[in-house]
Amino acid sequence: MQVLKEKVRIKIVQAAEKEFKELGFEKTSMRTIAANAYMTVGNLYRYYRNKEELFGAVVDELVVELKKLMACAPEEAPGTRFSYLFVKFKGLQQNHFSEWLTLFGGSTGTKYKETTDEIHRMFKDSMVEIIQKSVRHPEAVDVIASSIIFGLNSILQSSKTGRNPFELADEFLNYMNINYS
Repeated sequence: MQVLKEKVRIKIVQAAEKEFKELGFEKTSMRTIAANAYMTVGNLYRYYRNKEELFGAVVDELVVELKKLMACAPEEAPGTRFSYLFVKFKGLQQNHFSEWLTLFGGSTGTKYKETTDEIHRMFKDSMVEIIQKSVRHPEAVDVIASSIIFGLNSILQSSKTGRNPFELADEFLNYMNINYS
């Protein structure tokens, strides 16, 4: 029986992360990952039973951190909760940039999509409570909050601008005139 090697596992995860980040879960193939990891598909399946398990190897550490963060989010005033989430999310995005883009940009079709939806909901609910205080038309609140979340994700996913995506996110929020403190 052949022993599974940690160096090979790392090479597989790196190849998978690149593919998942670029194509998302649904469009990524195990065959392409195997080719990019310089191995056969059969050998790849010795390390990971299926594509979702491999996706988990890429994003699980971030998911654990996000779930801890959500469990610790203050239940106080919405501004406090939003500020807490914003600062903590920003730190996680910087420390797990590639995994963040993989999780939030390509988890459709996996069990991880539920986690990203839950995080969006929590973030949006906090924003809605803040925005409701300053918007004349309450029916616009949900649209505004969704637009801000979509805008932030788009900024973080587009690293082709040459600028720091976190600076762009700050600039975007300032432009949107959101008071998250």
